[in-house]
Amino acid sequence: MVSQAYKGDVSEVLMGHETGIFIEHGEPCHFDTTFSSSTPDFNTITFTETGHSNHSTIFENGKAILKVPVGMLIGQKISFHKTAGGGGYTNHYSDGMTNKVFTIVDHTVESNATKLKVVPRFTTTSIVSAAGDAMLIHSTGMPTLASGSTFAHNDSAASSSEFSQIDQFIGLASHMKLPDTKVTMHRHHVIGLGRQAAIQQTGRVFHQGAQLEMPLNNPRWLYYSLGREAIDAHTSVASYSQAGVIKAGTKVTVGQTYVDVNSVDFNTGSGSHAVAIGDYILIRDTTRVPVIGYDAPDTGASDDKFWPPASTSTLASDSEHFEETETSEFRRVVAIEALSSGVRLFVDDPFQFEHINTDSIFAYRFNGTTLTGSPHVNSDGTITNPTRRLLFSGDTLPSFCIEHSIRNRDVGSHSNENSNAPGSSTDSKQLTRIFRGCKVVEWELNATVDAEVKYRCIFDALSCYTDTGRLESSNPGDRYRAHRLFQNTATDAAGRKETGIASGSEKPFMFYNGTITAFGQDIGFISTFELRGKTGVEIFHTMGGTPVAESVDSNNRSLKQVPYGGTRNASIIREGREEFELEMDVIIRDSLLFHELRTHREVSGTGGSTGNIIEMVFTKPSTGSTGSQQQMRIICDDYVITDAPIPVPDDKGLLHSKIMIHPKNIKVISTDTLFHC
Repeated sequence: MVSQAYKGDVSEVLMGHETGIFIEHGEPCHFDTTFSSSTPDFNTITFTETGHSNHSTIFENGKAILKVPVGMLIGQKISFHKTAGGGGYTNHYSDGMTNKVFTIVDHTVESNATKLKVVPRFTTTSIVSAAGDAMLIHSTGMPTLASGSTFAHNDSAASSSEFSQIDQFIGLASHMKLPDTKVTMHRHHVIGLGRQAAIQQTGRVFHQGAQLEMPLNNPRWLYYSLGREAIDAHTSVASYSQAGVIKAGTKVTVGQTYVDVNSVDFNTGSGSHAVAIGDYILIRDTTRVPVIGYDAPDTGASDDKFWPPASTSTLASDSEHFEETETSEFRRVVAIEALSSGVRLFVDDPFQFEHINTDSIFAYRFNGTTLTGSPHVNSDGTITNPTRRLLFSGDTLPSFCIEHSIRNRDVGSHSNENSNAPGSSTDSKQLTRIFRGCKVVEWELNATVDAEVKYRCIFDALSCYTDTGRLESSNPGDRYRAHRLFQNTATDAAGRKETGIASGSEKPFMFYNGTITAFGQDIGFISTFELRGKTGVEIFHTMGGTPVAESVDSNNRSLKQVPYGGTRNASIIREGREEFELEMDVIIRDSLLFHELRTHREVSGTGGSTGNIIEMVFTKPSTGSTGSQQQMRIICDDYVITDAPIPVPDDKGLLHSKIMIHPKNIKVISTDTLFHC
């Protein structure tokens, strides 16, 4: 019998990166702006495709349709930039002292072309893009565009197959609460009109208070809690499939979402080692950056305290103090554009470091085995081709998106999956929402005796996209093709690796497979610990309205995926003060902790010392080599012990002390099966 209610066991939740799109005139399109006196308050940008005939680009094959679900761009910020010379958008560039940013208040597809309505209105009546013009759709709130050839827009919702690249396993979530969507209400009592409110008006919309709790099986969520990720390229390049360099005359800047390469190096489009959509690239960069934001690295004879350990370094192991890291990065390729010379690889997640054209690039591919550098968990618990990464704090946090689809029975409802059409007796009544512009507000890592290492966080979102295809008057259906982890996403061994749930990696880290050291020794018998962090993230609403009329159905329900042009949602989400604290329950066995407390000193690592850091190491069981075990190493540096009581228990039992420690910074070193968190 068909269920009549939504059920939690047929609810899917996945996550994805947010990645902006940089679109240059002629490569592969141009974009024209029109303005009519009948619509004086906004401009319409229309894309024109320039003749590409493959499925690798950011546009649908032979059409000027961006591979972005209709309505997904509502509320997004865009800006225009000059790449060479000057083009048609000269007066609207966001360069130098002129920081011009526009907002998309409507996103539709008409005559096989994406149309965007933007505010504020341009000062020029009509603009045609020209050589040197580029449009940037900003990353925050922008789920990564769909990759491959399966994205298909159709005027009929029932025949559409639209999606964003939100295909990552959220984790072993035991509890999750999605952002609460709340609408503020303004009630006005008017003199002479009785005791009841005479006027009610809705105001700002909030999407806040999401909660997530899970046993931790990989470091993915610590990336979103801290903000920066660097890859140990020294241990990765031995298994690469092919190599090249960044195209001469170009570079990668912080926040950039593509990299230009020479086609001859990567043999794109043909050949046995052609880089394809879904492959990963590693930029190997030995340039160093600080991992401690408030302190300049040491200089002089001992200035090579950096991660990862290299043959030229005096740093002996991960357990020592270090202040810098090399800046190698992994990214997934989601689109490939042919340039006049070379190719452009669009990636999933903006780059966090700058890379120059002498930096090498290596190509990798997830595979069911260990081919082309694919990580693989062996029967003894070790990893062949493991990825080693460093996670640490930065001035920003990466934003992410959450896709939630729910139905009343365990069947798909998209036309590509089955014939459970809306309104039919077998309709699953699917509802799909995507929370965009999410950032972690606070987080916690904790464990107790004989239990999993658990992660918990609270996060907020800027806005919520909803698939409204079922409200359309003709041929209603699920316009957005929801990701179902084991039905249409991670359907084989390679797919499970790519989503972050590789076979053999799904077990969580356990407390009994962990060690905690400080002051150069094991600090005692620890029964529990809690490491807590606050990111200072806040959201802000800003003044702005939409002059575009709201489309509604016969019941006056909004047909827009993001109502009212997104203007009632928050427009800014930013990081503030970062704070950490570590609490441990220790069974006391010597006087060391009390002497540290009464000295009131700030403990920090110097000279590569191992004795001045607090280190928590968790390893998954393995019978193989220790160098390739699944491991997570948490380092607390520059800290003060603020509380270390020594009670006398009434039962004459063991002496427990609740130690409170305040670190300045947290670093995490992980060995795992992910290319990129």
